[in-house]
Amino acid sequence: PRPESIIMNDLGRILPVAAVIATVLLVVGRRLLSARDRPWWVWAVLDSPMVAAVSGMLLAFAAPAWVAAPAREILHPALLFLTGWVALEIGCGLDLRVMRRSAGLPFLNETVTTLLTTMAVFVAAYAGSRLLPPTPLPAALLVLAGICVAGPALPGGGISLTRGSGRGGFWNPSAAAALAVLLAAVGGAFYPWPVVETVIPFWDVPFLVEIESVPGRLLWAIGAGCVAGFVADLSTREDFAPGGLYPQLAAVVLTATGIAAAVGLEVLLVGMLAGFWLVSATLRRLDILHVLERGAALPRLLAPFLAGWLVGDGLRAPGIDVAAFALILVLVLLLRPASRVLGRRVGPMGQQVVRRRRPEPLSGTLVEIDELGILLAVLLTRLLEPAAGIGAMAAVLLAKWLLGIGARAWDQRQAGQRSET
Repeated sequence: PRPESIIMNDLGRILPVAAVIATVLLVVGRRLLSARDRPWWVWAVLDSPMVAAVSGMLLAFAAPAWVAAPAREILHPALLFLTGWVALEIGCGLDLRVMRRSAGLPFLNETVTTLLTTMAVFVAAYAGSRLLPPTPLPAALLVLAGICVAGPALPGGGISLTRGSGRGGFWNPSAAAALAVLLAAVGGAFYPWPVVETVIPFWDVPFLVEIESVPGRLLWAIGAGCVAGFVADLSTREDFAPGGLYPQLAAVVLTATGIAAAVGLEVLLVGMLAGFWLVSATLRRLDILHVLERGAALPRLLAPFLAGWLVGDGLRAPGIDVAAFALILVLVLLLRPASRVLGRRVGPMGQQVVRRRRPEPLSGTLVEIDELGILLAVLLTRLLEPAAGIGAMAAVLLAKWLLGIGARAWDQRQAGQRSET
């Protein structure tokens, strides 16, 4: 055998073992952090979601064929479920009871910020295409704009938009997350889907499901989301044990997302509308919100782990498009902080002038990418070519890590200034 083939064979044996060892060291190091006092930069580098993402990437890269092949079959349904679950929680944040007590200015400001960010993404992408060809598709750019404007998707994050709502408003509406879902839904509606053919039960009559236009797909997604929310409301209405709501909601979400994905509808929009319908119409509102709040730990760790697995598995097969990776990394690192900081600083300006209040200090967590941004990046892997999609997913994960380190550095600086004052 040639020396080059011997070297490649040795690397093929060593790299998977090194990947498994690195994964174990990452997990053990992260577990030991909870018991010891470490500097802020150690917490930033070994952030739990990023440890999950890197672990997923290393394990997928080191996985043998008999593990990688079944994992590819499970990966798609798992991502569909997480996408629908996060979208359901976004919709549950848009409760009509809470939104009636909310000021209209923050929602208007989020809309204007979203439009400006979308324009900036298109301009920057086509300007950068001269240096880093090829330019992503317009549909992918809409999804990328959604990543740049996406607000907190899960409970416990973000800034309250309500005023004097009391306990009934503990789940804050996130207009930025909903607008990011709408951008992704419009972008996904441009993607050509195949015609779905089925047979009507007991009639043996073939039935074609074909949705051609973008407005038609959006309308079908709205209808599917309303039906899913109605079914979820009916299935949880008679259950008086809050712990029993989770399996019922999970079954409805998994069924609705599977059907929506099969006929080419955007899962995020279907899940968000299902949550909006459910929380606005149900009699068990507080119980459902508490169940979703307790279940928020699942997507916080599983979404980055599966995204990392997708990248690690893609590195072995289609590879990575360096041009797409660099372009999307630069756009996200520049436009997401600009969009989120601008929206947070300019929006409340009118209220502060009227109330004569000081502007609130900016929190570093404002620019971090959460689970919704990761799931939107997974949507990019469907819209782009395989190598470009893997590059886009890797770019968003790296941007999440870098923005997380920057956010913690900013918070540390702000804390130091407050202590000196």
